[in-house]
Formats: sequence, structure tokens, C-alpha cells
Amino acid sequence: MFAKEGKGVLFCETVLPTKGLWQARMDVIPVPKTVQEDAEIFFKSALAEQSEEWGTHNKILSTRGKGLRRTIPKGFPYFNVEWDDGGYAQIIETNTFPKDFGIDTIAGMMDVNPLRFDRKPKAVDHDRGKILEFVKHWKEFDWTLSLDDKETF
Repeated sequence: MFAKEGKGVLFCETVLPTKGLWQARMDVIPVPKTVQEDAEIFFKSALAEQSEEWGTHNKILSTRGKGLRRTIPKGFPYFNVEWDDGGYAQIIETNTFPKDFGIDTIAGMMDVNPLRFDRKPKAVDHDRGKILEFVKHWKEFDWTLSLDDKETF
């Protein structure tokens, strides 16, 4: 969908234990193609800078060719960023990891203010317009519409 518009997509996932429960956050961020192409360099640098704060395991793990499941052991908290042909993962050993790390890094790549510092109250109908606009663009790619043609049981 975004490739048709000449954009790339960055997927950021943060998985942390919170009060005995696991919480996962997935951000899907459409970006200009040039930003996607620079993601490898920016995230490698950002992860290297922050790794000392998260614990003793400061190795940046590449997910290229093997995916996340074969990179991070089951049951470990982690941060993961993916793009077209690869990505990085980092095991997190502390609960102070910033939940907006991926978005803040991408904001820095695009020279815009990080979201946590630029939060403004939204108008009541603000989200509805954005959702309707997305649905209009998504309709061409929405495979669930073909299910309506089938007989349901």
C-alpha cells in the first residue's frame, strides 16, 4: 500500500514485562523511502548509544535472513525494528527502557519533534477524519472485502 505511494515502512516492536504481565507495543510508521534506506545506520547508532543503559547484554542483533524468532530467545524482553530487507533487535534488561524509543529515533531521522514532547490535545472529531482517510486508501488492499462474496455458515 505505501510502496504504491513511494513510501517505505518501519516496524518497531517493544516487548517488556510489567507487573508480572507482558506488554507489547507495535508501531507501523510510513516514512519517505530515503528515511527507510537510512534506518539501518540510524538505528545501529541509537541502539549502540542506549545499550549500556539497558543492562550488560549490549550486542545489537541483526534479524536479516533469520527473523526475530531465531534471534531473540523466548521469554526475553526486547526492542525490534524492521524494514524491507532486515532489521535489528536488542535484548532489554531493565524496566526503564523508553517505550517511545523507536518513534523518537524515527522522529530524529526526519528532523521532527519526538512525540512525547509534542503532544497536544486532539479535537473530538480529529481521529475520525484520519480513520476515514486511511480506509479510503486501504480499500484497494483490503482482502477481507472478498470474504463478503463467499457464503457464510
